[in-house]
Amino acid sequence: MASPLIILFINAGILGVLASVFVVLAISVNSWQKYEYKEDKLAEINRTENHLFMKNISADNFFLQVEDSSTSGLNTNEERDIIPRSSLISNRECFTFVTDFDESNGGYSSEAKQIARLQNSAASCYIVVIIDLISAAIVGLIGITQKQVASCMVTGVLYCMAALFGVFGLSMFHTKDYYEKFNCYSLTEIPTAVCPARVVTIDWAIPVAWCGVLFCVLACTLWLIVARALRVIKAKTML
Repeated sequence: MASPLIILFINAGILGVLASVFVVLAISVNSWQKYEYKEDKLAEINRTENHLFMKNISADNFFLQVEDSSTSGLNTNEERDIIPRSSLISNRECFTFVTDFDESNGGYSSEAKQIARLQNSAASCYIVVIIDLISAAIVGLIGITQKQVASCMVTGVLYCMAALFGVFGLSMFHTKDYYEKFNCYSLTEIPTAVCPARVVTIDWAIPVAWCGVLFCVLACTLWLIVARALRVIKAKTML
């Protein structure tokens, strides 16, 4: 039968791997948010609010150019649900926040700048999460092979930091989601009359990201237990 220490090592390693897999899966897909329009609402607005769209493009053309749905991830946003002629990102498949967003550009509204800042801040937090997870894997491997108390303790702290910054990043993304969902914020100008027809929902990558945070917390706890167990074993050996 395997010793309790080996079982602790194995479980700590498994939790660390699961935390990394869930985080990497979440940030590698473009499925954090989903944008849709209600067809019945659009039809109603098209009948009653046609005059609002005459400045730029007719209501009929607007509704014909609305996609069935588009999605947004941590780094990119498929902004295809807007009026192409008035859009700063027209004719693009995706909008990449880090490279395409320039805050000094006077063409962005204050609402667009606010959600872009939140998006970039969330992405920055997850860069820290990835660095913590890579560092934890390296230091944890050293701790297991060399049975070093300090390395195991540092590994636990690194997983704790990964969980903390994961929560920060997700909190910022949920704040952005709130503004888009209830205040009709968007990277591009959306007519106020169309806002009731716009539906913004959380997609499947968000629960995956929260699972990554949970596994980081569990990995942190188990690695700290491993460090304590090693300390006790080493203390008994010295006696």
